[in-house]
Amino acid sequence: MRSHSFSSQNGVLAARQSARSDALHAVAEAGAQVLADDFSLRERGIAADRLVAGVNSAPLSVVIDQLAEGRKALWP
Repeated sequence: MRSHSFSSQNGVLAARQSARSDALHAVAEAGAQVLADDFSLRERGIAADRLVAGVNSAPLSVVIDQLAEGRKALWP
């Protein structure tokens, strides 16, 4: 089973190249799909090309579609 991580609101701040988040890097290196909410990125002035390698910008609809497919979500 493949894991996915979707960051939104201030959670996207860790996805910036300048943030140097070891935890986020480890999750991406472990093979999880790491996504950052495109709306949250835009609100904070973070361009998609400034994200850490392995992190991609995506709309919230990706999460909604996955939930509709029966995938489970953990909310921190």
